[in-house]
Amino acid sequence: MASVLILVSAFFFGISPILAKIAYAYGVTPLTLLSVRATFGGLFVWIGLAAARGVPPLPRPLLLRLIGLGVTIVPFQVFAYFYALSVLPASSASVIANTSPVHVAWMGRVFLGESLQPADWAILVGIVGGALLVAGQTPHAGHTLGLVAVVTATLASAFYLVAQRRLVQDVPPLGVLAVVLPCSAVMYWGMGLATGQIHLSIPLPAVFAVSGATILGSVASFLLLIALQVTPATRTAMLGMLEPVVAVVFSILLLSDRVTWLRAIGIVIVLSGITALHTRRA
Repeated sequence: MASVLILVSAFFFGISPILAKIAYAYGVTPLTLLSVRATFGGLFVWIGLAAARGVPPLPRPLLLRLIGLGVTIVPFQVFAYFYALSVLPASSASVIANTSPVHVAWMGRVFLGESLQPADWAILVGIVGGALLVAGQTPHAGHTLGLVAVVTATLASAFYLVAQRRLVQDVPPLGVLAVVLPCSAVMYWGMGLATGQIHLSIPLPAVFAVSGATILGSVASFLLLIALQVTPATRTAMLGMLEPVVAVVFSILLLSDRVTWLRAIGIVIVLSGITALHTRRA
């Protein structure tokens, strides 16, 4: 059952960037999308908490850690990724963002003392090479800045995963989202209003896209947090590789994303390398 939840979560996460690209096409800014997404996502979580009669109160140290994550690394990572989506094809952004296991591996080695075998290092080098091939074959005017943003988002995501192992691994799923989402929403609204990037006059098709991204993102996060409580992280990561596959397929089918042979080879190298890395670590 947990595996099914992970696969559904990965599918929803794979659809989210497609919906974001549709919203962007109608003039929605990344900060508008993220502000609405985090606000209503937090609202859905608190409605769920009310229906479930709440969760046990969090100890003050854990609450402070969640607040810290919610106002720093989480909104930074999410914004960097969704900004990259505004200037890059969804297929490239999703594939490069999913190279986070590379960074989780070396960060785990540096910060947690986890060992890596020579074969692991070889796979990591292959994944990086595939990601560089994808990046080099990504056509767009905002190519450089978008790639910097998605690489930054990938590093931040890896850091969050490593930090989560030590900081909030015992917090119930709804407890995590109930704190992180409202904190992130405050950061998005603050940054958007300060920079004039919040525009709430949204065309109807974009309203549907933003609503879909909000609902799917919230449900996917909740399902993933539930599954993580009973599923090893390695298996979760392997099943989660459905996400970039879904993003690539729907980017081609719905967004007319043209994938060159070299970019396709790079995508296959990245996905195969990450799968091999997860298999070895299992």
